[in-house]
Amino acid sequence: MTSAKKQRSAATGTTVDGSAKALRHAMSGLSGPEATGWTGTVRPAGTPGEGAKVLILGAGVAGLTAAYELSMLGYRVTVLEAQDRVGGRNRTARRGDKLHEIDDHGAVTRTHTCAFDDGLYLNLGPGRIPYHHRRVLKYCRDFGVELEPYVMETTANRVRPPHAEVTWANRRVANDTRGHLAAKLAETLVSTDTFTGELRDLLRVFGALDANGKYRGSTRSGYLDRPEIEEWPVPAPALSFEDLVNSGFWKARFYQPVDYLWQATMFQPVGGMDHIVKALAREAKRAGAKFVLGAEVREIGIDPRGLGVTLTYRKGDDEFHEDARYCVSNIPVPVLRKIKLNHFSDPFEQAIRLVEFEKTCKVGWQANRRFWEGDLGGMDDTEGIYGGISWTGHNITQLWYPSNDYFSDKGTLTGAYNFEDAADTLGKLSPDKRLRLARDGAIELHPEFADRKLVPDEKGVSIAWHKVPYQLGGWAAWKPEKESHKKAYKQLLQPEGTDAFFVTGDQISPLPGWQEGAMMSAHYVVQQILGIMPLSAPEEIAVPDSVALTQGLF
Repeated sequence: MTSAKKQRSAATGTTVDGSAKALRHAMSGLSGPEATGWTGTVRPAGTPGEGAKVLILGAGVAGLTAAYELSMLGYRVTVLEAQDRVGGRNRTARRGDKLHEIDDHGAVTRTHTCAFDDGLYLNLGPGRIPYHHRRVLKYCRDFGVELEPYVMETTANRVRPPHAEVTWANRRVANDTRGHLAAKLAETLVSTDTFTGELRDLLRVFGALDANGKYRGSTRSGYLDRPEIEEWPVPAPALSFEDLVNSGFWKARFYQPVDYLWQATMFQPVGGMDHIVKALAREAKRAGAKFVLGAEVREIGIDPRGLGVTLTYRKGDDEFHEDARYCVSNIPVPVLRKIKLNHFSDPFEQAIRLVEFEKTCKVGWQANRRFWEGDLGGMDDTEGIYGGISWTGHNITQLWYPSNDYFSDKGTLTGAYNFEDAADTLGKLSPDKRLRLARDGAIELHPEFADRKLVPDEKGVSIAWHKVPYQLGGWAAWKPEKESHKKAYKQLLQPEGTDAFFVTGDQISPLPGWQEGAMMSAHYVVQQILGIMPLSAPEEIAVPDSVALTQGLF
């Protein structure tokens, strides 16, 4: 298909088939927030790009995906990345890695140099892959990225409720709450018909009730002591219904693992999440894409003659000019609006001024003994945690245990992953004070964190993504109830300069904050450039709920 034909078909939408319609429906949010829009295929046969030049701005997951796909289609692709690494928010910290943030004076400063032991790592950005994120899984399979299970929840995980100074095992909170609620409902049943009889039996099994419909505790909640061969094990005493309700445990995101995006089975790349972006970059280069790292884009212009885009970027002390038929921007919107834009439409500039990114922080620790797994040779049965997450009302919000290298000597933990006000508070602190606050929260879940030889300060790291240069946040903070967000989301689905400048990334997808959303957006833009997908967005748009899709429904 010639370039002119592509433009005409894109403008009219005449070549949109069922598969493209499914992707378009998903990208516009009309398939629901969990939709991936997966079509099973991305690119047509052959090389319809015919050597047309494409500039891709930003080597995040979407930029790398677009670079690979467009290079495979015969386009001449150059990727400009402002940082000295690819991956964007897909970042894995290893020994020797230097982390930088923007300080209160606007200067870029080093916050940490990772001191983990060799072979240990921690995912500072994406940390898990849902089983229904088909694009991510397919690229991993095709590019040889080995995956292993990621454990979202175990019944041995802990919860520290926001309104109680106690720490409970997940199994006690989950099963005692279920038992009490089942008993309360059973008390209301007075009919003697067959259906009510079946419902009573359902509640008996569901809540582990006794023959009288009462909840008196259950082995589902664990044992009072370690079971021994000499005596029958005694179930742990049931937490009172009043204590459970007054604790507000559900407000600590206790039920996030049952939300669709976090349901089992989940995966992670063996050895670190950044193996995905390394594989994407490797395959894009093999397909012909060129990469320029340390290239900070300063100015972008739409050619008024309809010939594409021109831009200026700085690398070191030198300034360079580039032009191309197409430009695909994976630059986070808060960064993009700081770049000088020429001949862009007023609605576009209004849209990028509107979109904010969420504040979010992570903390990582190295532990010199995997104390959470417990002492296999001893009598202490209080740990036995192999993966999963403990939840707390403390600023740290959650503590992740590694889902890999079980039974080894040492390990790393995600000692905080928080959002919004909690992230704002943590991010304002100096690196050492962040670690101090995170340690305080971890001690409430595991007193072992008080031992600085076991969990050394010097082997802790933190990151406030809203302060990271060229990122300035975790993900787009879309709010579906705002009409202005609907207008901005729709605007960013459409290219500028007729078909010259495209925005991509999870920031403009139904899955903000997820790598699947980034890849889906890249596929959408690729098909717009090919003329398979219409350039104009559908009249009806549904904006994603960023809080629900990144933090869970709570």
